Amino acid sequence: MAATAAPQEQGSYQNYRRIISCLKKAELREIERHKYFMSIERGHEVSFEDAARDWLDHHAQAWREERQRKMLAMQREEINQYKWIQSEHARRDLGGKAVLDWIQRYAAHWREWYEDEYVGD
Repeated sequence: MAATAAPQEQGSYQNYRRIISCLKKAELREIERHKYFMSIERGHEVSFEDAARDWLDHHAQAWREERQRKMLAMQREEINQYKWIQSEHARRDLGGKAVLDWIQRYAAHWREWYEDEYVGD
């Protein structure tokens, strides 16, 4: 029986490591935060793997949805500021033209910054 359990455990561990390697920096930071609070709650140090498993199973979806909501709101604010500044320079409302300009120039870099660097409130 032990001979069959070891390959299953190893396969599970490899699958888990593959999943962890696909997580974004912000998700890894959130798992570290989750690990801290789990350790306090349980009264002993919790492994990163256990915290990650618990976070992925019970908290990841809600956290990702909330982070996406915040990201979209912040991005809209950035776009509106850019549109306002560009419209002021042009002395007329540039409307959708300024929005498309921001998207072409800055959207990819802004999203990369948000995913990699933005910690949040």
